[in-house]
Amino acid sequence: MRANVKPLTHWIIYQGYSVRFKTRAPERVTGLLTTPDGPVEFAYEPESMTVHLPDERLTINEHGWEIGREVTR
Repeated sequence: MRANVKPLTHWIIYQGYSVRFKTRAPERVTGLLTTPDGPVEFAYEPESMTVHLPDERLTINEHGWEIGREVTR
């Protein structure tokens, strides 16, 4: 079974980023986002709809809207 990346894909589109997936396991998706500030590695947990970035953790809903943000520095 593949991970449901639809919410993540919507979030990426809303941000204006592009993505290159590295792994797409059911429990964790990893890849590289291309942002205006340069490339950023990320991890996504489909079950909790959590996006892990280098300095923050975002929670999104099923439509890709951010519903929580936590700085992790």
